[in-house]
Amino acid sequence: MTEVSGSDYSALVGRAQSPPHPLRPLLTAIAATFSAIFIGVCWFFYWFSAVPAAITSVVIPRRVLERHPLIWLSAASLALAFLTQTLDTFFPNYTHPDDILRELAVWFGIGFTARAYLVYTEIPDTFAGVRATIAARRLDSWFASVLPNSIDAIFTRIWVGNSIVILPLIVLLIIPSTSNYFVILGYSALLLLSQFPYEITDHVNIHTRIFNPKPGVSPAAKRIMKAGQIYFDNVLCILSARIPDYYRIQHVYVHHVEENGPGDTQSTMAYDRTSFFDFSRHAFWQGLDLVSGYAVIPYLRRRKKNRQLREFVRGIAIWYAFLAVVMFINPIAGALIFISRFFGGNILTLVAFFQHGVIDAKDVHAVHGNTLDYAGPEHGSLGDDYHVEHHLKPAKHWSRYHDDFQAESAADPDGHRAFVLDKELFTPIAFVGALWRRDYATVARYAHIRVAGGDQAKIEQLAKERTRPIGATERSGLSAKLDGAAGNIMAWLLLTSFHGCGLSRPVETANAINAVSAAGPA
Repeated sequence: MTEVSGSDYSALVGRAQSPPHPLRPLLTAIAATFSAIFIGVCWFFYWFSAVPAAITSVVIPRRVLERHPLIWLSAASLALAFLTQTLDTFFPNYTHPDDILRELAVWFGIGFTARAYLVYTEIPDTFAGVRATIAARRLDSWFASVLPNSIDAIFTRIWVGNSIVILPLIVLLIIPSTSNYFVILGYSALLLLSQFPYEITDHVNIHTRIFNPKPGVSPAAKRIMKAGQIYFDNVLCILSARIPDYYRIQHVYVHHVEENGPGDTQSTMAYDRTSFFDFSRHAFWQGLDLVSGYAVIPYLRRRKKNRQLREFVRGIAIWYAFLAVVMFINPIAGALIFISRFFGGNILTLVAFFQHGVIDAKDVHAVHGNTLDYAGPEHGSLGDDYHVEHHLKPAKHWSRYHDDFQAESAADPDGHRAFVLDKELFTPIAFVGALWRRDYATVARYAHIRVAGGDQAKIEQLAKERTRPIGATERSGLSAKLDGAAGNIMAWLLLTSFHGCGLSRPVETANAINAVSAAGPA
């Protein structure tokens, strides 16, 4: 067995410490099938939503939606709920033209609701724009007046928007008499659409609590804020296929402690980040942990984090109690919610790979060597893109990471010490797709890192070296060929634009719905 010293794992790059399990090929095949299904479903939702959305943008231009975005979103959500109830049976009969027209109307409803959601949850690119848009909306403005960091009021539109699109459909999904194929389509599409905005909101919330009122506010305001915190943490969380306290405890007490090292339950170290098969295996294990906590619970026990363990187990118990009630009322709805949670492992792995997809094996715990930054909107998608700065100072308010990022980037002519990708030209998901194609030249074209001195050939070589598995054997022969072919196909299917998620300026027509292809819990 190869020994390692401290955080230096360079001797284990491309080498396994122990023989692989004999059932690993079978698990890989199953996991790759699941991930292919997930990516295929996202592709399906994208195209069936984007075309109707593009058509509605001609009839109802964006400027019309911008006048009263909350009203438009509420009306669109209710209209979609109504359209799902035009079906008399569970599945449409495609031999009947009327059922085909009904489903077509549902897809137009999904596309238009997605557009309305993107307009309502739009986040301007600059801090000045964020503050101006908060001031322009009455609800956001009220929250700004009672928060210690008034800019956190920008998250109001996300949790309100998510509530509006999810609540009607999940009620229809659970009630047996109203549940049907159209409801499943609507719920699944909008659940996907709303996941990344929810994820970023939740990420800020677990670190700096977005509902904490500032000192001196009225008792009524304190009650409203407390109710908002309870609703976001326990109600909207469950309705969005997430488990209360799971993300907070895993992220704060595991991920930030281990820094993507070998002890991290979400570590990318042992996986070839250029391999679709390895992506799938990582996603499978993460999905299993999302519905069971099989990895997080033993970690907390080993570290004697008893309070966190109790809270974690309680959250899982609450979710399973909710799931049991739903299963009793409507087994189809319960199964869909459970499957949605499990398939969330694919989104978690997407995030893990585009945030921690490159690792310097010489020091696997070093943040600059195992974490990427993305240069895009001034605020960095509400702090999420400045991931290096976040790992260095996780308790710092998200609005201050921009200054840290700018300071380090300007400290040397060759830029930042970590990999920094140009998000406007090369999105995080495009980065994952490029890795699956092993297209290091494209990565180098849009990446900067100080240690390469601006030399693209060096950046290309670094990208190749730092995406190799650490503590696992690389594929060869037929297995590598199959993996490469699958990676190319999946990279083609993977919708790589991050526009439209509500965290960068949405665009009209098809590109505005790309978030449907790239959402979920982490």
